[in-house]
Amino acid sequence: MSMNGEFLRVTPGELARALEDPEWALDFAAEVQEQEDDRTAPAEARHFTTHQTWHLLDFLLKRSAFPVDITYGEEPIPEADDWATSRRDT
Repeated sequence: MSMNGEFLRVTPGELARALEDPEWALDFAAEVQEQEDDRTAPAEARHFTTHQTWHLLDFLLKRSAFPVDITYGEEPIPEADDWATSRRDT
């Protein structure tokens, strides 16, 4: 088993809803991921995976003094717990 970095681009309204309803956010992320494929243009894609390079990206961004913690996020989503585990168990 490995850990993969997964990122989802959201609108301000979607972010607000995700903060209010983490279960909706998990379902929404899965829906976006299912809709996109390898032919989706990068500028149009809303889902991006770094696979197992997330730790390397974190190292490089911190080394360059990047002002935002992209890899781990600035703040946790309340009540989101461990989505990876909850998604696999369902």
